[in-house]
Amino acid sequence: MSHVRSASAAADAASDWQKVRAEWFARFKEEYERKVAEHPDVDWSDELAVDARHYRESWERIYARAYGPFDKSTSIPPMRYTAEPVPFDASEQYTLQIFCVKIKELRRGLQWPIHVFGLIAARDTIDHNRNMVFDRTRDDCQTLTQEDPYLLLTGPTRAVVVCDPVYLEAVLRVKGSTESEDEDLSFFTVPLTDVNRPRETCLITREYTSKLSTLELTFGYVVRSVEATIKARIVDGSWPEEDGSSARFTACTSSLKHNGVLLLDSGDKRRKMRVDADGVVGLSRRVVSVEFEGELEVSVVTFDGSNICSKMEAEIRFVPEEVGESCVELDVGFCKMEITVAWSCLSLSCR
Repeated sequence: MSHVRSASAAADAASDWQKVRAEWFARFKEEYERKVAEHPDVDWSDELAVDARHYRESWERIYARAYGPFDKSTSIPPMRYTAEPVPFDASEQYTLQIFCVKIKELRRGLQWPIHVFGLIAARDTIDHNRNMVFDRTRDDCQTLTQEDPYLLLTGPTRAVVVCDPVYLEAVLRVKGSTESEDEDLSFFTVPLTDVNRPRETCLITREYTSKLSTLELTFGYVVRSVEATIKARIVDGSWPEEDGSSARFTACTSSLKHNGVLLLDSGDKRRKMRVDADGVVGLSRRVVSVEFEGELEVSVVTFDGSNICSKMEAEIRFVPEEVGESCVELDVGFCKMEITVAWSCLSLSCR
């Protein structure tokens, strides 16, 4: 008799589960059909794009009141604690260093070259706002080719601090003949970190496949680090006017020595060497994260287009500090440059 009761109870439980499952599926289908009707322009087969829209809805519900609109950029500057006194809650922190972003593959018949605009930004929990890494308008597209598919990065504007998950947001579009013909190249918001953080500095490469492309991101996880803001200034001589004169500035840390952050490459025709009235060189990127117990290496290579033998190379190593500035002068032949690094501890507070 007990066996009969057990079988009957199991059958009732299975029936109840089927009812719950059917009700859940019906609600899911109703919600899905409602969203499709409300957003006919959305490709619901692109899971990353759908998740990005859900992320925005959640962000606006949770953070908008405290941190402003979703498209706001971070108002926290670099060199936040370069000058003393430093608050008690500022110290070395775990950070992310974004090295490069590459459009690895095109899909659905899209052909090279492509003209790309839009943004890539990191969001940490200091203020939850966009920390821009790439930012171009439709009128200032970057042309990518199969031979050179890398985006010209200009950020982050301050160090990306890891506390709770850091998110990467990509809103990249391909320019068409008219605005109505523009298409989403990469549209996603994904977490770069979780509770299982690496215990040592390491390099990480990830791929994200959207409707029209696969984007490859290379970034570093940097333990117990400080923020270094780099400035280059010509202090003696001048930058040569001849065509072909160029400079390449890179920065790397001792723990990720073979992966440098490209600060400027004026030999690339897409980047121009800008020097202001005070001799300050307009670097494309200038903020890097450095392990406090490591080293920062800044490399400068210059080439004077008027002289085939005028290539000059120099490397400078800096020992990280928690506060203040370090300064070294370089002789690159036709001029002397001063490389200054402003050091800053990092805080998890936005105030």
